[in-house]
Amino acid sequence: MQYALRLDGGSDLELIRTRLLAVYGPQRDDERFDPLSQLVFGMLSARTQDHVAATAFRRLHDRYPTWKHLCTAHPREIEPLIRSVTFAEQKANYIPHALRSIVQKRGALDLGFLAHLSEEDGVEWLRRLHGVKAKIAATVLNFSTLRKRVLAVDTHLLRVGVRLGLLPPGAGYELGYVAYMRLVPNDWDADALYEFHWLMKYLGQHMCHHTQPECLRCPLRDLCPSRFRH
Repeated sequence: MQYALRLDGGSDLELIRTRLLAVYGPQRDDERFDPLSQLVFGMLSARTQDHVAATAFRRLHDRYPTWKHLCTAHPREIEPLIRSVTFAEQKANYIPHALRSIVQKRGALDLGFLAHLSEEDGVEWLRRLHGVKAKIAATVLNFSTLRKRVLAVDTHLLRVGVRLGLLPPGAGYELGYVAYMRLVPNDWDADALYEFHWLMKYLGQHMCHHTQPECLRCPLRDLCPSRFRH
């Protein structure tokens, strides 16, 4: 499922990653959440800046030291603690509902079993939880201690991917995830996908803005069919 960008002699994503590594450097994590904590954080961070979600996450964790307590909390108790995130009222309903669903499906509040599922099955299992879409599912599998080989596709990867011709115009999270995964080089492991996510996200945050992208500064400008159009 490739749309415009074609690079002779190698992988599209490999060349992009190499270019961005020269600008932003290697992206490796010092520590990771367990899968359940990553699910909570991922749901909080949807359409919300990471630092805002992190503050809300800390407030939740302080109020509910174990996620078992959050599982049974009423949304009215949760919403004031996460009011700073986007769609706080919805998330105050979605998060405990998703946690209860895990208990109902598995008999315990634990996502460790995902380590034994394929990436595709893991994504599909998580997407059946209330309020969990492809992006959140991918962060649980890739960003957490599970370190599964999936790519988390956020709004920055969608925007940059469309402009580069990797994705069709208007691609959303579901299509974006499928399209990117079909382009991932076979020799990339989970850490390479983690790194690619953050490199593309930084490009979207610092150069390839929603409006007025800084094309003259972009290390990918010669590869981009959309340069100077915005």
